Amino acid sequence: LLMLIIISNMEAPVTNGPSGGGNTANGPTSNNRGCPSPMQTGPTNDDSKTNLIVNYLPQNMTQEEFRSLFGSIGEIESCKLVRDKITGQSLGYGFVNYIDPKDAEKAINTLNGLRLQTKTIKVNNAMALLLCFKWHD
Repeated sequence: LLMLIIISNMEAPVTNGPSGGGNTANGPTSNNRGCPSPMQTGPTNDDSKTNLIVNYLPQNMTQEEFRSLFGSIGEIESCKLVRDKITGQSLGYGFVNYIDPKDAEKAINTLNGLRLQTKTIKVNNAMALLLCFKWHD
């Protein structure tokens, strides 16, 4: 729900897309991966540098295991393993918000690609990922 609220609050007016480079009504043009570069996204707040999204988590992973894994990198402000509201079963992703941006960067560099059981987890900056979805079509 939080992610949907963030996305809906970030929607921009629709145009026919970029023409000739530079900024468009939809925002900055993208780099070669289709996502805005950090220099193009403008000023950021602390959460944009410390809030991570973690995908492809094992379904039997507990909140405590999730916190322990990411807490081994640095001090965590908050973390949430997302579960189905009815069944309680893990949906295979979660969010971690570190106190220090350097710990968030270290978590991406250290834990992205880590094999847990039969899954290989993917760790990304949550705001960068949202910006990628916003500007990539």
